[in-house]
Amino acid sequence: MKTILKFTVLAAVLPLLSACDIFPENDEPVLPEPAFSAYAGHLTLATPSTKASSAPVGSVVSVELTESGLYFLGKMADAKGSVQYSTGKYSVSGNEYKLAGYGSLFFDNSRAGSVPVALAPDGGSVEEVQATFLKPTASNKVYRAWNIDKTRLTVKGWTTVGADFDGCNFQEIAAFLRANSHKAPTDVPDRSITSLSLTGTEKMIFAYSDGFADMTEFSLAGNVITYTWPERPRGFTFESDAAVIEYADGKCLLTISGRIQNSSTSGSVTFVLSPLE
Repeated sequence: MKTILKFTVLAAVLPLLSACDIFPENDEPVLPEPAFSAYAGHLTLATPSTKASSAPVGSVVSVELTESGLYFLGKMADAKGSVQYSTGKYSVSGNEYKLAGYGSLFFDNSRAGSVPVALAPDGGSVEEVQATFLKPTASNKVYRAWNIDKTRLTVKGWTTVGADFDGCNFQEIAAFLRANSHKAPTDVPDRSITSLSLTGTEKMIFAYSDGFADMTEFSLAGNVITYTWPERPRGFTFESDAAVIEYADGKCLLTISGRIQNSSTSGSVTFVLSPLE
């Protein structure tokens, strides 16, 4: 799994697909403000008796509420401190956030800082916890959820190959690599990236077709995103720590480049993105 994911996060637009032909003008799209910008933010939770970093397995330790109406709920997965994220849509009514597939959160979103939060999972009892609420402090058109329309992959090694995939399905990309003499495991699950969220609290989140997600922090300077991506059993291992954002033909292009460590193989992936809303 790690091998294919290392290949799929390498970067640059396909040589066989001329950027000039596909995107004749580097025009930045005029995008409406995401519908949930006023409600967005990141909650870091702790139970009354323990810090979030040492919370019991299964407890909720964080909730990312995105500008586009997606939530990412983090639960403690094991005693080592690993966090597993699930995702869905949310709606807001006053101080109640209804998280589809989980239940509700109740808190005052009007200010940042320390806030009391009531967790009300479907079919469970209400739990009162203290949390820190981080609100976005800046605006940028990239801060929203994006559909992955296409994945453009170029891999260079003993041979150079490239392809243009609809969406981003790991199994499809692994099969392509094997068919073109590049190493890829045969046990890759039929799993896709369904969306990429870049939030105003500087969280970079990949949501998957099985309802789970991977999250990391990033910083934005101009058109360059710099991030650190930890090793995760469900996600990516990035060999590069930066991605470039461009806008063309009404789309957002996110390009990541890198080289496989201790290997002659390098390459690129460009995600062609459109707003989720």
